[in-house]
Amino acid sequence: MSFIKRIPLPMAALALALAAMGNLLAPYSPAVRLACGALAGLLVLLIAARLVLDARGAWKDMANPAVLAVVPAFPMALMVLATYLKPFAATPAVWLWFAALGLQATVIALFVTRHVFAFSLEKVMPTWFLVFVGFVVASVTSPAFAMQPLGLALLYAGIAGYAVVLGVVIVRMVRHGDLPEPALPTVAIFAAPPSLCLVGYLAVTEAKQAGVVYALLALAGLSLLYVLSRLPRILRLSFHPSLAALTFPLVITAIALKLSAGYLATSGAGSVPQAAVLAMDVVALSMVLYVSVRYAVYLIAPATD
Repeated sequence: MSFIKRIPLPMAALALALAAMGNLLAPYSPAVRLACGALAGLLVLLIAARLVLDARGAWKDMANPAVLAVVPAFPMALMVLATYLKPFAATPAVWLWFAALGLQATVIALFVTRHVFAFSLEKVMPTWFLVFVGFVVASVTSPAFAMQPLGLALLYAGIAGYAVVLGVVIVRMVRHGDLPEPALPTVAIFAAPPSLCLVGYLAVTEAKQAGVVYALLALAGLSLLYVLSRLPRILRLSFHPSLAALTFPLVITAIALKLSAGYLATSGAGSVPQAAVLAMDVVALSMVLYVSVRYAVYLIAPATD
């Protein structure tokens, strides 16, 4: 039981990254994709065990807005894992996808009730992107369940959420300075929304516009440069559960770059250097491996409390 209590809820972000990483690496090796999915599923089960067996402790953790804002990564991971399950059990996969979407809506409602109605600019963090944009994962995965109309509606809502939250987060960073050390890795989440919206756009829109793709690519590129500029300091930090925030933003950026390269090449609207696509794959994989090792060391080490 002591092990279960030590499982950090932010580990959901690592589970999400592993599930997405499997899709990123699928063209290289289908076996690696399944391995990533299995690892992501294991982490999801561990988090579920924490939520069930240590409900009081988990609920206490979620009183922290920084933790609660990362909880949407859990249903996001479930949505991606539902696409892994579909070839083997189509009906349960659909149920899982809708259940994850419902859980996502519940977490959003809880977060709005607790932290938007009682708004405090100083408490705003980049993790808010997961709350108000993260559900675009449903747009990305919706074609697997023939739910593109719903996916399109969620994409528009996510783009609107990105525009609003981006402004609020930037104002917070300017007025109140940098984040405290335990939350500093969450600045990486800046890179996730434009890339996630781009992947969602490519997944659910029929009449794609190259201008939209280039605009979202530009936002993703600028956000990525900002995140990379912060990495040297973040990587020197001691272990914090928020390190999981370093993973999914880089993975979804790599996916967005790869899918954009494919679209631009086939549409004749431009091209993306293959070297850039490969380099982004390597960066994303390296970060997921790094954070996975840091988490494994933390979980295996004897508890000191």
